[in-house]
Amino acid sequence: MGTHAVNVNNFNFWYGDFQALKNLSFMIPALKITSLIGPSGCGKSTFLKCLNRINERSGKTSMSGSVSIFGHDIYHPINALPEIRKDIGMVFQKPNPLPLSVYENIVFGAKTHLKKSELKKDLLDKMVEESLTKVGMWNELKDRLDSAAISLSLEKQQKLCIARLLPLKPKILLLDEPCSALDPKGTLAVEELIKDLKKQYTIIIVTHSMAQAKRVSDETMFMYMGQLVEHGSTEQVFGAAKNPMTLQYIEGKFG
Repeated sequence: MGTHAVNVNNFNFWYGDFQALKNLSFMIPALKITSLIGPSGCGKSTFLKCLNRINERSGKTSMSGSVSIFGHDIYHPINALPEIRKDIGMVFQKPNPLPLSVYENIVFGAKTHLKKSELKKDLLDKMVEESLTKVGMWNELKDRLDSAAISLSLEKQQKLCIARLLPLKPKILLLDEPCSALDPKGTLAVEELIKDLKKQYTIIIVTHSMAQAKRVSDETMFMYMGQLVEHGSTEQVFGAAKNPMTLQYIEGKFG
């Protein structure tokens, strides 16, 4: 996979006439957890959505510069949107399981993206078992696969939303404040899962919690007004921030 999963070069993004991201240039390492921090409206979630191009559903948008995922420019016309979204899975702030069974939630993406020849019952069963095992819920749910996904606790719904991405073998997982709807116990459980998943996936997480960024991430990026202010190891950013604005933000002086 190489050293870097994401390479951003002079990237700008607009919603209509409003420029939401300005001159972003940086690289994100593979098989690490990178946190995006910064005040509301600074562009964190916008950038996350640019990575799997769901921002384009927002009406009139435009961009310049480039974003490459493992060497492939995701905005180049030759790269098909379904393939990009298959490689880059996203989990949102509020758990959003489909109004289907646990089993059908897990295989939904596979049924959408894969060929019919790849959708034999034994293969689907294996996908479900492997995905639920990776998020630590197989033993608990193996006899309840037909139960409604929305009957699960919020913590387990969020884990299921992560599990739902895994059959497509994504390279990157994007997590947009995945714990904001959870209680402290649920938050800890999802954080432990995220740390375990980085053995196989590159993870980028947006969080408003400085404590969470410190607990789970290897690298931290601080954004403000659509620009990248500071990017370094989490230990460096929180222990010896180079930019005074970063220090002010992590000390709670604004945000």
